[in-house]
Amino acid sequence: MSLLNDRQQPARDKRISTTARQALVLTALIWLVTSYGAYAVSELIAGRTGFVRDLPLDLPAVLAVALLAFGLYPVAVAQEARSPVRRWAAMLAAAVAIAFAQSIVNMLENWMLGVIPALEAAHLPLIRQRFGRNFLSHLYMCIATGALFIFLIETRRTELQRLQRLRAERIAADARMAALSLQMNPHFLFNALNSVSSLIILGETAAADAMVGRLADFLRRSLSADPTVPIPLSEEMGAVASYMEIEETRFEERLIFTLDLPDDLAQQEVLPFLLQPLAENAVKYGVARSRRPVEVRVSAHREDGVLILRVEDDAATQESASPGPGIGIAIGNVRERLAVHYGPQASVTAHATESGFVSEIRIPLR
Repeated sequence: MSLLNDRQQPARDKRISTTARQALVLTALIWLVTSYGAYAVSELIAGRTGFVRDLPLDLPAVLAVALLAFGLYPVAVAQEARSPVRRWAAMLAAAVAIAFAQSIVNMLENWMLGVIPALEAAHLPLIRQRFGRNFLSHLYMCIATGALFIFLIETRRTELQRLQRLRAERIAADARMAALSLQMNPHFLFNALNSVSSLIILGETAAADAMVGRLADFLRRSLSADPTVPIPLSEEMGAVASYMEIEETRFEERLIFTLDLPDDLAQQEVLPFLLQPLAENAVKYGVARSRRPVEVRVSAHREDGVLILRVEDDAATQESASPGPGIGIAIGNVRERLAVHYGPQASVTAHATESGFVSEIRIPLR
């Protein structure tokens, strides 16, 4: 399960429980006011006050009927993702069943109050008359209660979508700031420009010119990309290649970079800046900490309808086996962006291996 789901699940459960409590309170109030309240007012208008004497029995009966009506709430939740026709069909069926059960409760109350002398065949006409009248009024009330529940659930879903949209915008802004931070990172620029200067001093002007070209290409790609708009995988791989070529010049023979992108996946769209932080981690925590040549391999392949992107290195050092906190931050940012854009179908994992370190992104193919 994605990190976003892990983090949002308690909040989502809290929203559901809050909505359920609201629905329960509203149900009790509606049935107390419209059922018992209307009955009490009508009795007062008619000049009768006997309902006060019956309150100890009427009130529990009304609350029991309201509790039965609350049974419509889980039905509304279960039908949340269904079409309006199927949702209302399920709600009407549940309303009929609940109204029937409520009418039975009222019949028992009538019997206990003596309105119905006895639950016997001799009083069947009276029983049928009062049962039918109670059933019809309860059915109307249940339908209204079900409509209220649907409204509450839709309001909750709209709020959740709004929060997810705001979260996506915030994460996109964070991704943009992270990219700009990387572009303007003084250490990165210093290292790149220092490498250019060294090449010029050594008289390797062609290599220096190529280095400047790679740096310009990397900055151009980073500045022009929108973190929220998917791009072809070939462009994402190209951005990583530009970055890694700059680092190859810096580390010389200590960094060996390979890229594997099958032709049939070149146009598969992915979010930009997914591979960049993983490749940077491989250089920072693998290559920079190793005294021997390290191969960093970025690859893509498909498996059972899933696009798998891997960044792996063979820097089998004590340091790379226990990476610093920067790796966790980078993985967390990538995981959140994946979850917002792709949902729980996408994931990112990272772990040390016997030969080095591997980061893997899994995205559903589209």
